[in-house]
Amino acid sequence: MANSKENIQENIYSDKFDTQAVSSLSLFLFDEKYILLSKDINGDVSGIHQKFFADLKSLKFVIERDKLYALDVRKKVFLFQKPVALIPGLVFDSSHLPVYLGFSEENGNDVSYISSGIDSNNCYLVSKIGNELKEVFTGTSKQISFHHGAASFLSYILKDKNTYINQETFISVFSHGFYLAAFKNQKLTVFNVFDCDDRDSLMKYLFGITNHLNFDRKYCRVTVFGEYAALDLDQEFGRTYFKNFVLDQPKANQQYQLGAGIFQNSNLFEAFWEY
Repeated sequence: MANSKENIQENIYSDKFDTQAVSSLSLFLFDEKYILLSKDINGDVSGIHQKFFADLKSLKFVIERDKLYALDVRKKVFLFQKPVALIPGLVFDSSHLPVYLGFSEENGNDVSYISSGIDSNNCYLVSKIGNELKEVFTGTSKQISFHHGAASFLSYILKDKNTYINQETFISVFSHGFYLAAFKNQKLTVFNVFDCDDRDSLMKYLFGITNHLNFDRKYCRVTVFGEYAALDLDQEFGRTYFKNFVLDQPKANQQYQLGAGIFQNSNLFEAFWEY
């Protein structure tokens, strides 16, 4: 029998949802759940599935029974996992993907390596996926691409880098972790992913990075996106430590059909902006 957690699901559909009008799918894979967005030919979100699983076996069980994912359309799968590496475009070589990840984690044989060009290919986000997990999503799909989950966050913050002050830090909170990127003199200096279950843990990492970069806590700007409410993180708490502490959400490139936009209440970063 399937784990009872697999039966937990939340589905949202637009007022005029039609499976025959679905043109593409975007799936965001977290540790114990995935969120699946269906889009029409204009790129507007028409439906959302949120489903939970306990392990690889139960994930396969859920995916095989997800009628939305079964549609034969173009798919993008975003993996919110480690390891990940950000490589400058000038030195990037697609034949060296295992080498890039070898600096952060020992590489196995039964994996596939993935990369995504960011900021007009000025840098590349590199990660990997186990082939057994990959097979769960590929199946008979002919049009599928894999990306690391940080691709959306990085593409968003890098597009406006020339407008930043000299000390700028961005954070995107998701599930049990967050991405952090710091810019010094409008250049991306630090990018990393951290595990985190509370606001104190987040602040510990933030202090470490800003102190390392010699950022002035009375001057530097810290902007936090995503599911920060789950960490009980609020403006008052943040401004106790950083004068220019901002809670925000991305200016959206995700558009919704009528009735589906309620999904943005989840405050998932990708509910607003997608790579």
